[in-house]
Amino acid sequence: MRTRALKVKEVLADPKYAEAWTVYPFNSGYFMCIRVKHVNAEALRVHLLKQYGVGTIANNDTDLRIAFSCLEVEQIQDVFDLLLQGWSDLAKAAPASA
Repeated sequence: MRTRALKVKEVLADPKYAEAWTVYPFNSGYFMCIRVKHVNAEALRVHLLKQYGVGTIANNDTDLRIAFSCLEVEQIQDVFDLLLQGWSDLAKAAPASA
């Protein structure tokens, strides 16, 4: 788990994700959460599942939970890139005031 958590932290340190979400502090447990910006977390959860086959949990309107415990280390970058793509899909469709 520790190796996966460190990889998640390494991947999420990339500034390309800053516009889409903020990362809540986490340790080497089983999951972590992000605070999604400008789009609804539940809408993003549904979009990710339908369009990209990525399952997450929306805790509320802004927070998305990602279980990194079920990922291989090699999959982590790809999963967060898909999360970013899904966010981008919805952000483009959102009204400018969102």
